[in-house]
Amino acid sequence: MYNRILRAIGIVVLISVFFVPALAIEPRAESAKPSLSFNGTTAVCSALCKGNRTSDDIDVTLTLYQGRNYIDSWSESDTGILSFEGKCRAVSGKSYKLTLEYSVNGKKMPSVSVTGVCP
Repeated sequence: MYNRILRAIGIVVLISVFFVPALAIEPRAESAKPSLSFNGTTAVCSALCKGNRTSDDIDVTLTLYQGRNYIDSWSESDTGILSFEGKCRAVSGKSYKLTLEYSVNGKKMPSVSVTGVCP
């Protein structure tokens, strides 16, 4: 019984040694995810962007619109992964659109938008 447990633990350790490092070096895909939420009449606009590598230069601009009207924008830059947020006043009952534009190593990527209504 004790030997079976030791063998099972040994097999798990061997599998971990061979497969976990392979997963760690797997390249990640470029991605961008905007988020729009409301805290009362405050619009909370956030972004999470990732490059292919931890050394990739990422430039992001978030722009908030109410209908076709520009409300506010925020820009940030970082390497590898970029996460940030901006806040501004919103009007209850109005619909808003948050657009995320970004580039990775100077290459412009497709923009991503989300919408929401201020409660």
